[in-house]
This record gives sequence, C-alpha cells and structure tokens, in this order.
Amino acid sequence: MSVLQLVLLLPGAAGLALLLWRGDFLDRVAAAVMSAAVAMSFLLAGLAWNGFHYGLALADALSFVALWLIAERAGRWWIVLAAAFQLVAVVGYATPLLSEASLAWAAVTLSWLIWVLITLTFFLGVWEVEADRRFASGGRHGSTLDDGGRAGAAPSME
Repeated sequence: MSVLQLVLLLPGAAGLALLLWRGDFLDRVAAAVMSAAVAMSFLLAGLAWNGFHYGLALADALSFVALWLIAERAGRWWIVLAAAFQLVAVVGYATPLLSEASLAWAAVTLSWLIWVLITLTFFLGVWEVEADRRFASGGRHGSTLDDGGRAGAAPSME
C-alpha cells in the first residue's frame, strides 16, 4: 500500500466509522457495503486483462447496485450521491478499452478523485443523520418550527 492510498483511505475510514456509530440502520448497511467494497478492491485488485481491471470493476459495480437498492429505501441523499459516484467509477474502468496509454493516468486520477468525493459524502451522511434527528425532535435546544399561522416561503426557527 502506497502512502497516497493510505492518505486517501484514512479519512474514508473515519467517515465510515462515524456513519456506523451515528447512523440509522440503512446508513449502517450502506457504510458496511462501502467497507466491503474497499476490502473487495484489495482482494480483487490483481484480476486484470489487457489493462482492464475487471475485478475492481466488479467490486465497484456490485457496490453501486447495493447502494442504489439501499438509496431507494433509505431516503438519504448521501447514499444517492455515493451510488452515483460508484457508477462513475464503474464507467471509468472502461478507459483502457478506449486507449491504452493516453488515458491510463487520467483513469487513475479519476478513481482517486471519485474516492475523495465518496469520502466527502460519508461526512455529508453524518451531517444528514444528525440534521434528521434534530428536525425530528423539533429543532436544536428545544426550539420548534413556527410559521406564524400563515403561508410563507420558509418557516422561521424560534
């Protein structure tokens, strides 16, 4: 494992740990799916043919399908974003089929960037879980939503 891989994995592991700790059931399932995707990526990294890493593409495709199924039931935007980024990662594995040399580093850079975006969605997910709990309990510090009894564009927090 290179230093760059470690630098990219540590914030992702922290975000996944926070989701496992603070998330609801489906948030935890999505975090477990992403943890399994990372583990599968290390196990299947050696499966390649003519520059096409079909092991990694399979791991990301399975995690995309799992995240999409979870996103349809969970109603969480962070899971939808993570699934979308996984889909971009799966499509990115097709770059060696288009050209061998010119797009190789672009594909590697794309995969690193996608992982950074997925890591950001983990932290967005932690925020979304906490915001959902806050609004479900009536606001922060016991405050309630008050629309003043009339129609308005946005209620005020009082």
